[in-house]
Amino acid sequence: MKIYFNAGDTIADVTYGRGVFWRNVDVDRYNLLATDINDGVDLRSLPYEDGSVDGVVLDPPYAHSSPAKLKDCMAQRYNLNSVSGLDEVHALYLDGMVESSRVLKKKGVLVLKCQDEVVSGKQRWNHILYIEFGSKKGFIAEDLFVLMQKGKPTMRHKYQVHARKNHSYFLVFRKK
Repeated sequence: MKIYFNAGDTIADVTYGRGVFWRNVDVDRYNLLATDINDGVDLRSLPYEDGSVDGVVLDPPYAHSSPAKLKDCMAQRYNLNSVSGLDEVHALYLDGMVESSRVLKKKGVLVLKCQDEVVSGKQRWNHILYIEFGSKKGFIAEDLFVLMQKGKPTMRHKYQVHARKNHSYFLVFRKK
């Protein structure tokens, strides 16, 4: 956070949840707007003025162990009734990126957490999708942090076709 934000900057974490993102950050350094869908703040329709924040943190639910669990999570948190898989998760991210651009100041920073996946035996390079989309929507991809998980990656099958994903990314974008 110290690389991209200055003391006193206003940062809207619109997917705050339990505050895991901030556990090792001195939050007193920033004006943190810690909200999420449980507070009535939907990342697709933020209550902030255009160009009013220095940074946005997006970490919506993305990992899933089954379509049923994903559907329950998305339906409960984001009022999506027809979740059939990852396309809705991608739509949530993309809508959140567009809305983040609206509320960010010029040269504001978007920190987006995501993970690549293997779905139905096929690679889903989610971080590439978000970088390409961000580029089309007026963001510059500034940085990429790789976060390693502790423990073994989960496998639903007894055989392995692709490398399991035991990491996630923090993508850092700057608004043009």
